[in-house]
Amino acid sequence: MCTDRYVELMSTRDLLVDAAADLLQRKGYAGTGVSEVLSASATTKGSLYFHFPGGKEELAGEALRRRGEAMADFIRHLLESSPDAATAISAFAAALAARLSDSDYERGCALATATLDAATESEVIRGACADGYNSWLGLLAQRLEADGWSREDAESEAILALSALEGALVLARARQDPAPLHTSGRLLSERLRNAAPRR
Repeated sequence: MCTDRYVELMSTRDLLVDAAADLLQRKGYAGTGVSEVLSASATTKGSLYFHFPGGKEELAGEALRRRGEAMADFIRHLLESSPDAATAISAFAAALAARLSDSDYERGCALATATLDAATESEVIRGACADGYNSWLGLLAQRLEADGWSREDAESEAILALSALEGALVLARARQDPAPLHTSGRLLSERLRNAAPRR
């Protein structure tokens, strides 16, 4: 039976994870301090180490895992609600551009920022980021296969699309201009339509 105390503990854990995920998205792993997480989550250091004995690294790993899963859910929704992968990728690029501009260019991809500044130092961080990326690639490749691409080509096109969009997101954030995402989305969509296998 779930007690009120159990719910309270779970809520505190979620507050910590959500705060860490937001900070990682804006500042990366190196730029995110434990004190900032505690302030943003309105929790205590004791609570953090109760839920995450491994400290910042363990908390960040969980936050990145959840961000990866949330983005996978969003990608899955786009792929399932679009007539083809080309349309979904164009919609994905537009959504990324809107989210970035709505955040005043503060919130990029949490996995990208963490990968760039911590993947070589922490296996926990590298693993969480790799798992997230692999799930996104798998969803894209699966949809491309359903659209008639061979498995090998579907996997290659998924890698190209995700790499282009992640790079465009970084460029858009640096320039404070969503154009790289819109351009990448349009060109990727055109490429997939022009090269799509004939059924």
